[in-house]
Parts: sequence; structure tokens; C-alpha cells
Amino acid sequence: MNFVNPYKRIKKSIVAFTQKYEKLPNKNAPPPEFPTIIGTGFVIREDGIIVTNNHVVEAFATIFRPPDVLQHDYPVHVMIFKETEAGISYTPVEILNIGTIRGSLPKVYYGPKEGPDLAFVQVKVRGLSPVKFEDGIVLEEGLEVGTSGFPMGTVALTAPGWLHQVTPTLQKGIISSILPFPCKYPHGFTINVMAQGGASGSPVFQWESGKVLGILYASLKDSCCFAINNNYYSAPILPTNISYVVPSYYITKILESNELKKLKLPPDTKSLDEIIGNEK
Repeated sequence: MNFVNPYKRIKKSIVAFTQKYEKLPNKNAPPPEFPTIIGTGFVIREDGIIVTNNHVVEAFATIFRPPDVLQHDYPVHVMIFKETEAGISYTPVEILNIGTIRGSLPKVYYGPKEGPDLAFVQVKVRGLSPVKFEDGIVLEEGLEVGTSGFPMGTVALTAPGWLHQVTPTLQKGIISSILPFPCKYPHGFTINVMAQGGASGSPVFQWESGKVLGILYASLKDSCCFAINNNYYSAPILPTNISYVVPSYYITKILESNELKKLKLPPDTKSLDEIIGNEK
């Protein structure tokens, strides 16, 4: 099946979390061509609701913040990408709210006791393109899947020393295992796709339909020791091609929660097209 058109739809929903303030070596140093990427997320409601991982939003507290910036001012933007006649427009938008919703867990649950690694972010923009979910499907080993986000963050976008990519990166694989085993409500599953820093929060979707099956949150790391002349050394910890995913039914629980239903955008909120038009 040709996946070009389904992916075009999904790509509209994928966003990057970027630093609002860059710590420059000196006051005369130019800002980077593209702000530092912290993680990935994707739109789940057209009125500015985005899902990502809890550990991604927890990282916001460690981001550089100038001393004169108020504490309620998040030091992070959500970068939204849109195809235009001139190419790709990337627009930083303000974060209004951040929340973590654990939701009700299945009676039989083998996952982390604190619940799945999920959080939501509300941004001040309307008219976004939410993903569609594939909640009715049975998760099985061997099912072809795709994932797309920002592995290695800004490094991948500026690898030659200049900004040469302004899109997420698409990868393809299969479901490798169901966690803890095939059942009605698995707490997770793995895919055989390498996930590197920046890819956390990427959507994982069924390859045929393009509908979302879950959200990528971690990778299995590998390290080893080796001996030279009876001296033991540790090799760097490296990601493997085994990555972990939270199933999408936990995300749809967020959409059904009262906390999320109460969130409304301010009356002066503009659509993305209006914001881009103003920037022109």
C-alpha cells in the first residue's frame, strides 16, 4: 500500500517542543538557525491540545530561563509546521497549560505504578489537525507500524552545519512484543525502531491506515564491558532498535477526562493560518 497520502495527514499533527530562550556564549553570538528541540508531540484536539510524554514536560523545568523571565512563563515553545506555497512554515506558539493525567487503569495492570508516561499541553492556537486513533484494533506481534518525530532533536536538522531539514523523520517497523503479553489491555508494546533523544512523544501508527496506535516513550539501552590487559572498561550506553510505546487507549482516556473537557481557549485565540499571515 502507498503510505504517502496517509503520512501527509499525520505529519500535519506532529509538533516539536523547542527552547524559547537560548543560552548563548556571549551577547554578540548569533542565535541558532533553529531552536533546540527538547521532544516531540502530536495534536489530539483541534483547539490546541497536544499529547506528549510526562518526562518531556518534566524536562521543561531544567530548560534555561533568563533571570528576568517570570516563573509562570514557560521557557518552551511548541513549534508547529505547515506546508505553504513558499515551502514549510514553522511557527512557535505559546503554551497555556500543562497537565499530567494518569486516568483510571485497567483492573489487571502490569505497568509502572505511577501510570503511563503521558502528559498534555495546551497551546494558544485553534484549527489544528488532530490525529485519528485506531483503538479498535488488536495489538499483535508482526503488525507493521510507522513512527515520526525528531530523533536526535535539532542535530538531525542541522547535521551538515546548516539547517537542511525542517520536517519530522519517518521510520517503519513492526510490533516486536506486547507488554507484558498479548491481552486485552497491555500496558505497552515494543517496536523494532531505534529511538534517540528528541523522539520521545512521537506518534506510532498502523502502517496501512495511518491511525495512531500509541506514543513512543523510551528505548532499550545497551552497554557492555570489555577487558584490555585485565583492565575493565565500560562502553558508552547506546540505544538499541527496541523502543517502548504506550497504547493509544490511555491517550483517549485523557480526551475523555473532565480536566481536559474544561480547557477552553481565550476569545482572542487565532488560527494557525491567521498567525502565519500576521507574520508575513
